[in-house]
Amino acid sequence: MSTPEKQVPAGPYSPSTNEPFVLDDLEVGSLYLMISVPLPIYLGRQKHTYAEAISSDPDLLPSFLDELGASANGHASVLADEFHWDLYWHTRSSPDGGSGVVYRLRSVTTSPPTYAYDRVPVFRVRTHAQLVGLVRIITVPRPVIPHLSRYLDWMAEESSRAPQQRSGFLWAAAAYRRVRQHLTGGGGVRDHGLDQFDADRLAAEALSFAYREVPSVLGGRSEGPRPVVASWLGVSLRFLQEDEVLATKRKRDEMLRRQREQFKAVRSCWYY
Repeated sequence: MSTPEKQVPAGPYSPSTNEPFVLDDLEVGSLYLMISVPLPIYLGRQKHTYAEAISSDPDLLPSFLDELGASANGHASVLADEFHWDLYWHTRSSPDGGSGVVYRLRSVTTSPPTYAYDRVPVFRVRTHAQLVGLVRIITVPRPVIPHLSRYLDWMAEESSRAPQQRSGFLWAAAAYRRVRQHLTGGGGVRDHGLDQFDADRLAAEALSFAYREVPSVLGGRSEGPRPVVASWLGVSLRFLQEDEVLATKRKRDEMLRRQREQFKAVRSCWYY
C-alpha cells in the first residue's frame, strides 16, 4: 500500500512538520473521514468555543489530547460533542459533485451511553451546510470498489454494535483500521504501517484540520465546496508494475535511513 505523492517528514505526524495536503476534488473509490458541526452548535442553540489549534510539538500531543478528551485512551467527550465524525464512501463522480454513502454513528443517550447507526446515500456532499471538511484515508482501484462497498455496508453496521464505542471518532478510526486489515488480508499485499497505526495521531491531524476550517462554517463565510485533504496517515492501494515496486522500495529505504540518522531509530513506518 502507498500514500499520495508528497515529501514525507522522517518523524511521526506533527502539525508543525506535516502541512495539509489539499486535494482539488473527491476521488471515486476513496473513503473519507467526514467532519461536521453538530446541528445545535451550527444553529447557535448550544454555545461552544472551538480551539484555534492543537499543540505542534509531537512529544506533547498525547498529553494535549488526553487533556482535551480527544485521546483514544481518554474518556471525555470532546471528540463526541465538538464534531460529528462520519465515514463517507465516494462512489460516483459528476460535474455537480457526485454521490456516495455516509456511514454515521450518533449519540442517543448518555446514561447509559447508546448510539444509533445510519447508512445514508448522499449527493454533492461537499455542499452540505454543516460540513467542515473531508479527510481522505483510503483509496482503492476501481476493480476493488464493488467488493469494498459490500464490505463497508456490513462492517460499519456490525462495528456500531461494539459496546466499547465512546464516540463517533473512535468508531470511525476503528472502522478505518478494520478496512486496512481487510484489504491486506491476502494476495501478497503488505501494509507495513498497520501495526504502528496510532488513533491519537489521526485525531490530532483531523482536529488540526477541523479547527482551522470551522470558523468559516460558523461565521457564514463558507463559499463553494468544502475542502478535502489527504491524511498523512492514509493509504492508497494500487496495482504496481515491477518498476514501480522497485521505486516504492527505494522510497521506503530512504525514509528509514533518514529516520535512523535523525532519531537513531525507526520511530514510524506509516509511510511505506
